[in-house]
Amino acid sequence: MRNNALRTTFGLLAALTFSASAGYVQANDKYPSKTVQVVVPVAPGGDTDTNARLFNKYLEKELGQSLVVVNVDGGGGTIGMRRVMSAKKDGYTAMFFHGEAMVPKLAGLVDVGIDSMEMVAIALLDNTTVLATHKDAPFKTMPELVEYAKANPRKVDFGMLTGGYPHLVGVAMQKQLGIDMNLVDVGGNSAKIVALRGHKINLINVQYGIAKDYFSSGDFINLGLLSPERNPLMPDVATTGEAGFPLEFNKFFFFAMPKGTPQPIVEKFSAAVKRVVENPEYQQEAKKFFLTPTYMAPAAATAYADKQYSYFQQFQKLFTGQ
Repeated sequence: MRNNALRTTFGLLAALTFSASAGYVQANDKYPSKTVQVVVPVAPGGDTDTNARLFNKYLEKELGQSLVVVNVDGGGGTIGMRRVMSAKKDGYTAMFFHGEAMVPKLAGLVDVGIDSMEMVAIALLDNTTVLATHKDAPFKTMPELVEYAKANPRKVDFGMLTGGYPHLVGVAMQKQLGIDMNLVDVGGNSAKIVALRGHKINLINVQYGIAKDYFSSGDFINLGLLSPERNPLMPDVATTGEAGFPLEFNKFFFFAMPKGTPQPIVEKFSAAVKRVVENPEYQQEAKKFFLTPTYMAPAAATAYADKQYSYFQQFQKLFTGQ
């Protein structure tokens, strides 16, 4: 009697497990069956927001559902990151961001970073970061910038966002160039451009594509590309290294979801990202912003992000007192 009872119990448990597993697989097979919210942890108007909206236009077609971009600004991206981290693990909340997600943790402002989320895919590599000044600044070239900064400590006002990627660029530049700048918190890319145009600051790092019109008009002066080599999509833009000051601050853009999101959902979303990256029509649109569509699956993307984090750790102590 006891053995029969045990067999009956185990049989019921197996049936329930199979039923739950079947329901789980079926639910994932139907994904996505409604709108997916894509959190962009910055204000509208910058390169991250622009890149997200362009990519999502094509990603919607691949997923067969609409994607709604939700800008959640603040805290160097951490407010938006936490919103994604605390969302349901059902694949209907994703994040589009870049390597700035690492910086608040490096700066000791928070204890969360990219590793606190489920990496879905890397979609873009961006080697378009340039240093820019305005036309009335006391320096017009990299050698002049370094000479002026050394002769006038803290007179170079570098616009950045505390805890953001430009903050990392600022502290790293000071170490690598042997200069002492005044790091001014003015906000994200859009705010930095406005501040530079208004001569409230005299140096920023910015993506070439979103500031190109100001370079063309002469309002801004490009001091060089922060990359070890020229971008083939903008071959006329020299690197700072060519002027004798090698600096490297490229960016990668990725999709992530809450930790613990079912792998079939992650893989389905990631496969759709891959198809967008390989889409010739999207590639042509990305080229207008001098971007390089590049797909990395979850494991490869995680390894790439870990490598970038290890590289940036050399600057971690420089955040103290900034």
